Amino acid sequence: MELSEEQKLIINESSKYLQIIAAAGSGKTFTLIELVYNLIKNSKFPEEKILLITFSKKAANEIHERLIKKIGNNKVKVYTFHAYCLRIISIYNTKYSKDLKIISPEEKSAFYKKELINEKLLVGGIPYDLLLSTKNPYLQRLFPEIYNKIELNYLKFKGINNLLDFDDLVNIYMKGLEQNEDWALKAKMEISYVIVDEFQDTDFIQLKWLQLINPEKLTVVGDDWQAIYGFRGATTEPFLNFEKFFNPVKKLYLTMNYRSDINIIKTSIIPIKYNKFNIKKDVVPFSTNNGKVGIIKIKSDQDWLKFKNILLENDKNKILVRANYRIKKLVSLGFPESQISTIHKAKGLEFPTVILDLSEGWSGGEKFEDIDFEEERRILYVSISRAKNKILIIGKENYGEKNIESIFYDYFK
Repeated sequence: MELSEEQKLIINESSKYLQIIAAAGSGKTFTLIELVYNLIKNSKFPEEKILLITFSKKAANEIHERLIKKIGNNKVKVYTFHAYCLRIISIYNTKYSKDLKIISPEEKSAFYKKELINEKLLVGGIPYDLLLSTKNPYLQRLFPEIYNKIELNYLKFKGINNLLDFDDLVNIYMKGLEQNEDWALKAKMEISYVIVDEFQDTDFIQLKWLQLINPEKLTVVGDDWQAIYGFRGATTEPFLNFEKFFNPVKKLYLTMNYRSDINIIKTSIIPIKYNKFNIKKDVVPFSTNNGKVGIIKIKSDQDWLKFKNILLENDKNKILVRANYRIKKLVSLGFPESQISTIHKAKGLEFPTVILDLSEGWSGGEKFEDIDFEEERRILYVSISRAKNKILIIGKENYGEKNIESIFYDYFK
């Protein structure tokens, strides 16, 4: 793959603060690899002074492997935010042993759910995932006494078992930087250039961490249209208003979509047009094929069986759903579980054909007035933009005007 003119501009840009606004399917990872390769080849930065931060461990492993294929064994640091902070604390902070015990987000969630089971008579039938959402702190708001009790029990649990969680890792490093502690200042010196991938999914704590690090050069890459992790506390604010936090900023774009056919790109953009808060960009299709878009309304879940053959045409085709319980429902109808995924798990992936479930599962138990439509539209955009050649959007007969599935389905009429 040859570098496009947009990619060449990014690789050769010398501004201290660079924001890359990358459309879905625009070769973002390829561009990052070429950027790092160019830095090392032209001796702009020592490779051991480059830190590339990714959103997930899976993405970190992929980038690390691709860097090895491109430049061979190297000393570029590729980590998630939390993994890098763990590394720093383990090496530089003598208060903590190198064998730090970390409680994973899944283990933390399991602890809280176990605590909620003990309070089930008081919290009633409200789904635990909804109560524990970071974005809408229902537990804290509706049951403050229970919330405070569980928080206290969690602190005791960590103390007794000598555990830290992911939030602790970032906070320890941040506190060290804020108080100019020797270990933190020494750790800060090990990097000069920081590149942050998926910057649209950061939170304010991670933003503050970057401000405290204040590297010689900072590049952030992302797409606010694909910001779908509000339930984890992520916010689009740092990406939408990057120049408020780092200034002066050079903004560059990746607008060529190498993944999807023309009509799929046009369809994916429809929900974004309803959002008030986003960075405008014109996505350009690389493909000259029109692609196929189907919009179908069904009466019941049994009608899903009509589309089974489309899914089975290719074992890489995928059904995308908003909620996990829809996977169980479709499996009970005879669809292979291997070809069904939630939209969040499919982010970053692509499929020849996507069958999108707009029939059920989008409200997640939230009250209609509490739904963040801006984020839900971005989730809708992510789902459609996974498709390369064909998208089939399936909805049910109208539930009524206050139903998110019906509202979204009407976008495509």
